Amino acid sequence: MAKYLYSGPMSAATLDDGTDVILFPGREVTLPAENAWVKTLVAQKYLTPVAAPKAAPAPSRSSAPAATTKTKTESPASASGEKEGK
Repeated sequence: MAKYLYSGPMSAATLDDGTDVILFPGREVTLPAENAWVKTLVAQKYLTPVAAPKAAPAPSRSSAPAATTKTKTESPASASGEKEGK
């Protein structure tokens, strides 16, 4: 089985093994690569093989310090509701 991107009109078919397939434009579909109908759609460029996604690189563990969050602190006068500078 292989993954393909379908770019033709909406279509449906029953494969030789009895599997029903519905194809929608712009959607990925998994089909048997050895199937004659699939080969025909590939030749007509309605199906384009999709490359397997590459594994994401592992996050690097650098010696950079962890990010810190600064918070604003209020003076005791403003916290109690008094005006400063009376």
